[in-house]
Amino acid sequence: MIGAAGRMRNLQESSIAAMTVRCQELGAINIAQGLCQVPPPPSLLAEGARDFRDFDHSYSAPGGIAVFREAVADKVKKYSGLDVDPATQVVATVGATGALMATLTALLDPGDGVLLFEPFYGNYPTALAVLGLRPEPVRLIGPGFEVTEETLRSAVTPHTRAMIVCTPNNPSGRRLTTAELMAVSAVAEERDLLVITDEVYEDIYFGPEPHVAPATVGDLGRRTVTVSSLGKSFSVPGWRLGYACGPERLMNAVRVAAESLVVCPPVPLQELGARALRLNDDYFRGLRAMYDRKRRMLAEGFAAAGLSPNEPDGSYYLFVDCSPLGVATGAEATEVLLQRCLVGTVPGESFYLDPPDRPYVRACFSLPDEVIADAAERLARGV
Repeated sequence: MIGAAGRMRNLQESSIAAMTVRCQELGAINIAQGLCQVPPPPSLLAEGARDFRDFDHSYSAPGGIAVFREAVADKVKKYSGLDVDPATQVVATVGATGALMATLTALLDPGDGVLLFEPFYGNYPTALAVLGLRPEPVRLIGPGFEVTEETLRSAVTPHTRAMIVCTPNNPSGRRLTTAELMAVSAVAEERDLLVITDEVYEDIYFGPEPHVAPATVGDLGRRTVTVSSLGKSFSVPGWRLGYACGPERLMNAVRVAAESLVVCPPVPLQELGARALRLNDDYFRGLRAMYDRKRRMLAEGFAAAGLSPNEPDGSYYLFVDCSPLGVATGAEATEVLLQRCLVGTVPGESFYLDPPDRPYVRACFSLPDEVIADAAERLARGV
């Protein structure tokens, strides 16, 4: 009888998507899924409405249209200090997920092990499973979630061929320091590992110190594929427009894989994406100020409920220790918050291979201020 492929049999809908459905059923506020419900730059939408008819509506080259690749290269140079050739080192993709899948497909073989820093973005293990790759956890301990050379080295197995580094991190909001990235560089050099960096939150950080691109640290530049997207920085996740960049010898294979998977991302959106990437510094400063305000609003709601939200360095999530609820797991905590407060969150177990040491939940603050205020009030009143 025809059925699901073997690699799919143990995979199921994510707990994030399931919580979104439950929120809809119960009329709860959904701060679980990172839906990014803040408005895109008005100038970008106005230009799109004005110029959409005149854009090219055919396919692009496998790596993307030239103007988009050039805008990526210019932004990477301006904000990260990396020199990348737009013709040979940048590939436009269908979102950061498309960039990740193309990179994994192009550069790793079934059975290869990939180090994942726990807590990690919940889609990583699914992506690895679909491609027959082995997730290998690197357990980081909260609330600091620091990376050490010793921790990394002890997680490496004979199968390890790569690691995924997400900074700023989803779900913890943690940004890796230069010292931690030097540890990543040392282990990667010692074991000859591919490093895939997920930097989709690179423009959303808090405090004066700018984002540190891992490829600029130590020996990482020659072994790193950087994955990012426009969804978070410009509040357009539904555009599904991302990119990968790295050494030419790696990107040649990534380009072929990306084409085989999806041909190319939408060409009109590449045109608009190039314009977004060239927005001035004032836009990015305003973006960070907006998210800093929102994170404080939601954190105050959790604190008023007697819970322990972290103070993220970046991204638009809180990772909340719910131990004061008297629960043993994040799954139990999400049920308490949903039933008592009509607020939907994500259990911390969604971001680990093995159960975490505390009952964490993740909460998203990429929402309108009035929604965050309502959620904060419900938390304080309900718990």
